[in-house]
Amino acid sequence: MLKMDLKSLNKPKIIYAAIVILLIASISFYFLKEKEKKLRIATQNQLTQTIEEKKKVENKLIDTVKAKEAAETELTVEKEKSSTLKKELEDKEQQIKTTLDRLEREITARKKAEAQLMITLKEKENLEARVRNLKEPSTIELEKIVIKPGSVVTGKIIMVNKDYAFVVVNLGSTHNIKVGDILSVYHNDEFIGKVQIERAEEKMSAAAILPEWQSVEFKENDVVKII
Repeated sequence: MLKMDLKSLNKPKIIYAAIVILLIASISFYFLKEKEKKLRIATQNQLTQTIEEKKKVENKLIDTVKAKEAAETELTVEKEKSSTLKKELEDKEQQIKTTLDRLEREITARKKAEAQLMITLKEKENLEARVRNLKEPSTIELEKIVIKPGSVVTGKIIMVNKDYAFVVVNLGSTHNIKVGDILSVYHNDEFIGKVQIERAEEKMSAAAILPEWQSVEFKENDVVKII
């Protein structure tokens, strides 16, 4: 009888202990579930944020790629424009060079023609003067120039053309003057410049005033000496 009472008394204690253990397990499980839920929510939020940031980065990358493509397209267009402009510039420069060459040839030809005309006119004047003075054989138009061995060949300017920067001198092939010879010019025995023979006739020649002396005023009767 006493043994049964002891068993009866122990049963409630076991039940209470089981309930407490179960309650503790339930609470622990609840907290674990809550923690897992919070962790899952945090993970989802972080994943969502990461996805959004990834989308932003992708959008920026797309914009950058588009900007790069636009820049490359614009650069290509500019290169084509630059190439076209360069070609046009080269064509214009070639046209200018061709025009300048043609003008230079025309000026040179006109200068030579002018020199020849002046020489011809001067020869015509000389011939007319000789015809008028046939009865005066001692009168001559051009000064007779005598060349002595070792002496300096000396002559005079008989005509000046300032527009084309050349002069006509009374020295020619008979005085051993040839194209390319350089003559010194003197005014009142003072050196004033240099000219270079461009065309030599028998008794007179056309000479270009050298560039560094084109600002000097050459006059008729200025003395010339071959260098």
